[in-house]
Amino acid sequence: MMRHTFFILAMILLTFCTNAFGQISSEVELANEYYRQGDVDKAIDLYNKLAEKPQNIAYIHNNYLELLEIKQRNKETEKYLKKVRSQFPSNIRFDVDIIDFFVYSNDSSKAEKYYQELEKKIINQPSLMQSAAQYLVNKQHNQFAEKLYLAARQRLKDPTAFSVQLATLYRYTNEKDKMVREYMTYAEERPNNLRYVKNMLQLSLTEEEDLESFIEYLMVNIQTDADNEIYSDLLIWANLQINNFFGAFVQAKAIDRRAGLKGDNSIEIGQIAFENEAFEVAETIFQYIVNTYPESRNYIYAKQMLIRSKENIIKHHFPIDTVAIRSLVKSYDQLIEETGLSQFTLEAYRQKALLHAFYLQEPEKASKILQEIISFNNTDQEIVAQAKLDLGDIFIILEQPWESVLLYYQVEKSHKNTQLGEAAKLKNAKLSYFKGDFTLAQEHLDILKKATRREIANDAMDLSILIKNNTILDSTQKALREYAAIDLLLYQNQQREAVERLNRMLVEHEEHPIKDDVLWLLARIDKESGNYEEAIQKLNQIVEDLPYDILTDDALFEMATIYETLINDTQKAKELYQKLLTDFPGSIYVAEARKRFRSMRGDFVN
Repeated sequence: MMRHTFFILAMILLTFCTNAFGQISSEVELANEYYRQGDVDKAIDLYNKLAEKPQNIAYIHNNYLELLEIKQRNKETEKYLKKVRSQFPSNIRFDVDIIDFFVYSNDSSKAEKYYQELEKKIINQPSLMQSAAQYLVNKQHNQFAEKLYLAARQRLKDPTAFSVQLATLYRYTNEKDKMVREYMTYAEERPNNLRYVKNMLQLSLTEEEDLESFIEYLMVNIQTDADNEIYSDLLIWANLQINNFFGAFVQAKAIDRRAGLKGDNSIEIGQIAFENEAFEVAETIFQYIVNTYPESRNYIYAKQMLIRSKENIIKHHFPIDTVAIRSLVKSYDQLIEETGLSQFTLEAYRQKALLHAFYLQEPEKASKILQEIISFNNTDQEIVAQAKLDLGDIFIILEQPWESVLLYYQVEKSHKNTQLGEAAKLKNAKLSYFKGDFTLAQEHLDILKKATRREIANDAMDLSILIKNNTILDSTQKALREYAAIDLLLYQNQQREAVERLNRMLVEHEEHPIKDDVLWLLARIDKESGNYEEAIQKLNQIVEDLPYDILTDDALFEMATIYETLINDTQKAKELYQKLLTDFPGSIYVAEARKRFRSMRGDFVN
């Protein structure tokens, strides 16, 4: 009987609660509908009524508070916030809301008062403290969030507490000096998370000046704590961000010396400098390793890279000094004689072959070396494939194109879906182009436009555009066939005949789209012959005669580069870079042109 009576009472109570909740729910929904429709007065009146019952607050708070602030009902807002804060003392959201209200009411003393009450309430509860700080950040009260983190840090007597949170806060407020200090605090406390710190700094220190300032900060600190590997590591990282490879090398060298690493870090910086075409710095680094660690495992590779660095310096000065090339060949010979021909020196042997073929006009000697590499016992298949591609190139010089085709196809088949396989396909496309088979060349190029390696994709795109631009309006393809044949002559080092035929093409095809390509090729020949003014004259003709041609921005950039690096006329170079930036904002050269222009203007110093 007792159980039956209890069951009936429970059902009555449940029914009452369900009905009451249904009534409240519908009123809340109606108020929110007024809010959505922009009927502010009706929404506020209903929210005001609903706010009398604490169980409604969670459903109406945001909308109600927003409308009160819109209507500037400050007294009602203050009364409401004080009330909910009293009703829900453990909900820090309402503490932050009342701080927010007084900040925007320009009542800083009351905002500070309520902040102090919040701090006192949660200072010993780290999870609540972090939630409050984040809510303050969301409300854009970053100074209060900062105060809260620092107060908690002081309370904990831990100067490293909340360093990541503070660093993130300073990142948002663009206080980069403070941000750096907090990230450094975090890195020193947790060295294993240095990669995370680098990632965050890379996202934040986006300007050259920021990185320069960071380097200065590290240099000051390293003076007082020279053994701190974190400072040295970050100095290397920061210098690499601004391509100051020598600065990175100085730190890498110090780490190698302290840790007895025999050039491990230095050689890595040398490789990065080389890949970024800072060949003079790379030469300095590799020379240091060769001189300092002749007995180390790094010696052979450093010696090879030293020769390659010197080689690239020579190749970037026109006309190329064949005496200097002979000296490089001798250096390769000495290296191989010193260490023997092995898996470790085959790459050096291959580089020597390329000098014979393309700079000393000795293709037969190059061919013999490459065939020796290909047949070397237990040779790495990557080197074999690269030697086959090189040998294919030399067979073009020796006018044996079918041998080239066979070698290219061998590599394409053995290294399918790799960069070497793509390079082989590109070489086959280029060979088809040389022979005037533009349809077959285009088939290869259409595939290569999606190549994984950007350089191959770009080269494929350039050749494809050359073919399309000069065949669309010329069904005979006569001009392009002549141009491709001349291009082949240049590849075979028959420059004099190539120049004569190019000059004839300028006369015979004056109105043909191929004219700009002819001028471009002639300018390249002039540049490589050391005739810089003649090269500029031809490039300028492309710019003036064909201002909207596909090669116009290329010509501008090339002229600026010649003035900057070969003639040393920085003023003229700046003018041309500026013209490129202004007239061709969508050019692929814009980023590099802007960097060079700013550097010459003195905006920053690497």
